[in-house]
Amino acid sequence: MDDDLVLNIATDDHVPSKHISGKKGGRWTERLKVKRTLKRKVRTDEKKVPSSSSTPSTPAEDRPRKKARVESVQRSKDTAQPTERSPQAPSKPSNQPKASVPQPARPTQIISSLFSYNPKVDLPASPQTNDVKPSAPSNAPLDSSTFAGLGLNPLLISHLTGKMSIQKPTAIQRAALPVLLSPLPSKASRDVFLQSQTGSGKTLSYLLPIIQDLLPLSSLSYIDRSIGTLAIIIAPTRELAKQISDVLEALLKMRLRAEDESADSADASAPMTRWLVSGLLIGGATRTHEKARLRKGLPILVSTPGRLLDHLQNTSSFNVGKCRWLVLDEADQLMELGFEETIKGIIQGLDGRRRLAQQAMAEGRSTEVGTWDWERRRRTVLCSATIREDVQKLAGTTLIEPLMVKATEADKEESSNADKSLVTGATESFTPPSQLAQNFVTVPLKLRLVSLVALLRKLVTETQVRKGAKIIVFLSCTDSVDFHFNLLGGSTMGDPEPEPEASGSDSDENDSDEEKEGKSSEKPKQLEKVEATCPLLPDVKIYRLHGSLTTGARLAALKGFAGGKKQVQEAPAVLFCTSVASRGLDLPLVRAVVQYDLPTEGGATEYVHRVGRTARAGKGGEAWSFVAPSEVAWVKWVEGKMQGEESNATVHLRGVPVEDLLRSGFGGRGSEFEQRATEIQLAFERWVLRNKDNANLARKAFLSHMRAYSTHPSSEKHIFHIRNLHMGHLAKAFALRDAPKAVKVAHGGSAKKNLPKTKSHRESNKEKPAGSKEWERDHSGDAERRMQAVVRAQGRLTKQGGVMASMGASEFQISGTAELEKMLAR
Repeated sequence: MDDDLVLNIATDDHVPSKHISGKKGGRWTERLKVKRTLKRKVRTDEKKVPSSSSTPSTPAEDRPRKKARVESVQRSKDTAQPTERSPQAPSKPSNQPKASVPQPARPTQIISSLFSYNPKVDLPASPQTNDVKPSAPSNAPLDSSTFAGLGLNPLLISHLTGKMSIQKPTAIQRAALPVLLSPLPSKASRDVFLQSQTGSGKTLSYLLPIIQDLLPLSSLSYIDRSIGTLAIIIAPTRELAKQISDVLEALLKMRLRAEDESADSADASAPMTRWLVSGLLIGGATRTHEKARLRKGLPILVSTPGRLLDHLQNTSSFNVGKCRWLVLDEADQLMELGFEETIKGIIQGLDGRRRLAQQAMAEGRSTEVGTWDWERRRRTVLCSATIREDVQKLAGTTLIEPLMVKATEADKEESSNADKSLVTGATESFTPPSQLAQNFVTVPLKLRLVSLVALLRKLVTETQVRKGAKIIVFLSCTDSVDFHFNLLGGSTMGDPEPEPEASGSDSDENDSDEEKEGKSSEKPKQLEKVEATCPLLPDVKIYRLHGSLTTGARLAALKGFAGGKKQVQEAPAVLFCTSVASRGLDLPLVRAVVQYDLPTEGGATEYVHRVGRTARAGKGGEAWSFVAPSEVAWVKWVEGKMQGEESNATVHLRGVPVEDLLRSGFGGRGSEFEQRATEIQLAFERWVLRNKDNANLARKAFLSHMRAYSTHPSSEKHIFHIRNLHMGHLAKAFALRDAPKAVKVAHGGSAKKNLPKTKSHRESNKEKPAGSKEWERDHSGDAERRMQAVVRAQGRLTKQGGVMASMGASEFQISGTAELEKMLAR
């Protein structure tokens, strides 16, 4: 059957799929999953089919790949966030899927870059006085005068030239010896104010007249040690007193007869007895031994003020009724340390002992043999490098009709200054020696530590040809001295990165009682260590000196640094010290003085005293000062304070770029010194993280430095203000990886295990092996506050007729702490 039926059958085998994107129902999360699935499918298809140049690009193709956030990582390095990655680890792409490998539980250490985010430092201007010839030394011996022409005894002249290698007098000796040796009654009865530059020979200026005055008594048969003390020399510090005593002992070893005169000669004079014996009284020594020596008799005595007043008040066998000489050396420092009332008590004690001796002689109760010139009064000599208001006040109370003796030029006669009276209110400029080379380096706070090492390496390398050269580094506080001494003496370059938890409290809690006692007993021995070696400074010995050390440790440090009697040391030496070593010390062969911390008190005067430890007696020397970027105004300020008023010579500090200093200290080509400086910084930081004691040393030094920095006087606050310092960068200078906020926190948080505990926490955990309760009290943050309260209390006692006075001296640089320790113990 033909129905003519036509079937229209499509041959396309494509089956339309469901429109997935058109789904509107369900949750929003499901719709989001579907949308992401479509996007992935489109990207997969585009990768399979190569795109032609005529095909327009999709927005996904134009989007650039996400870059690693390098800027934020670098910023987090300076803010010291605990989640920062090490700069050596490469950053991964942002679109790479995360790996499923579990990360280790060890906390990452923060390693900050030394050469990023530092303030811009202007290059120092080159000096315009290149054609100026170097001036002659201002404190060198004068060729136009001799000791014989000044009237010195031939026995002393022979000893000076033959045994001590002193051929000619210096300027101050040429001016002072004629006055102090004058036989005229008009001059011999008047006191003397001695002023000169540091390192010009003031010690011999008063020691030689004292010995020449007492030497004729050696020919009297009834004169021996039992005559008592005839000359007293007062020094502000133990180190200066010991140095004066050493010079005095060297002078007293002279021959008592001329070399060409024999005992059998017919014209031989009366034989001299060796009765002139010197003694030393300083704090920290045994008073019983001192009393025994005073009972035998000490004709010439060198002492500190506190110990001398103690013996005057408590030692009945101390015979000072016939005292002829009283010398106050470094009078400006005596006033700064608050010894004004002590000196008044000494003078009153000497006058009282003299009256008692005269009364006993008049009544016939004296057992002494021979006669004595009681009409001759005691002569007082006051030595100072500056004439400030407090020094003038001391001179007005201790000197009678004083003569002003001052070092002058070679062509001026000493009489032009010898008869000049002391004028109240006069101001004198205080300048360093003209042959001293003064430099400064503007160093960012983060680079301070490595710059100090670079400077020491540079100076040591330059002094290799001259054996025994020495370098003095001044710091602001005792904790900073202890930290830098232990850091350079204990850090090495090959140490691995330590675990911060390795020195935590867990290991301390597992120690037995015997081990705890052993650890506590070892701490004082560690604190008394004064000599060390540093791997970064080959063949160099390191010493430390500050007022908190015992007398034996301080004298041992000075003896080791100075080289003892040999005066020559094979290896160079570096001394870390506070301002306790800035006055009066005559240390031989000091090549350079580095002021790592600028003076917190004393201003330009203290600066000149510090740099005066070098370039002494006409020799050359260098002075280096570290200046922060916020302290650049200090250079012009100190130059203006040191301009000489009597001559046209000007004082300039030469600026050295910090890059040149690092390159000369670490070597290398191009910027290779930056990598070497970073490696040294990391070695220092590893030393801090090695154990708990090292971390405590670093944190205590950081906090003490901040407290000392805040003691700058108000007249210098426009230069030295604590708000101008970057705390994070400054913590880097103490090898700390913690943020400044973590350093200040006493407890709590993640920094709890690495910080010293508070007082209440220590009292609740007495079983911790940190030492006894007294040791914890003295090393806590309350020690400085209690010391400051005691110093202020002493100032109030002065107004009430007390014995001691503060005179505005800082408690961080006080030279003798024996009296403060007694008060704190009470």
